[in-house]
Amino acid sequence: MSGPVLVTTDLDRTLIFSPRATEVLGGGLPRSVVEVHEGRVVSEMADVVRDRLAELARFPAAVTVVPTTTRTVRQLQRIELPFTPRFSIAASGGVVLEHGRVDEGWARDTAARLARCAPVAEVRAVLDALVDAGVVLRAHTAEDLFCYGIVDPARFGPEEVERLTALLLPRSWRVAHQGTKVYALPDALHKAHAIAHVRDRLAAEAGDVPALLAAGDTWLDAEMLALADRGWVPAGSEISRSGPPPWPQVTLTGSPGHAAAAEIVGAWHEAVLGAGEQARS
Repeated sequence: MSGPVLVTTDLDRTLIFSPRATEVLGGGLPRSVVEVHEGRVVSEMADVVRDRLAELARFPAAVTVVPTTTRTVRQLQRIELPFTPRFSIAASGGVVLEHGRVDEGWARDTAARLARCAPVAEVRAVLDALVDAGVVLRAHTAEDLFCYGIVDPARFGPEEVERLTALLLPRSWRVAHQGTKVYALPDALHKAHAIAHVRDRLAAEAGDVPALLAAGDTWLDAEMLALADRGWVPAGSEISRSGPPPWPQVTLTGSPGHAAAAEIVGAWHEAVLGAGEQARS
């Protein structure tokens, strides 16, 4: 690719995997621990993914890699990435970090958009009522921006998602169910909003709008993938279970798990560095 490139990527089950996710998805490769919490291994990254990300980070003028996650800032900062990102996006687009510090301008813009949706406390009360009713096991609030509940997947299915959606839709909130978690997010909160902000920042600095590459595994990544010039979805992911990706510029990987992550990062490596790698060194 000629010109600057912006890579935005989800982390969990896209680039990093819990031991349980590795067991379920397969695609195992030699890997290293990148996250430990309370003495327990939480996440691992394939060594080839680590090495290629580190190599991309050697060319900041050519590519900016932005971790883009639904995790809270604290959860994101537990991960030992093989590079230090200039920008990171947390809380499903609600928080932009630059050099580890909150982008206050983005925080103000986000607050203005969220003012058009029901307050987070009101939605948390809806989830708490479901906890009291035994439908949701536990409820949490993330960064005072959105809520999520821990559920039993065997008991929390499409009907429960529809009921919760009916409660939240009039409040301008939406629902996403992923395994043991159900997310309640304001309609004004999307990863793509934050990505557009970072892209605008980079374009203003470089005098050229960067090409956008993206990767993600769940429907919380949908707007990000739709925005991308090229995108990748891992085999075995939530999106892949619905069939081929519904965006023509988005590729489904040939393998799941760590092998998918290696394929995705390899594609970025080729797109950004390609045959010009030696010339840049």
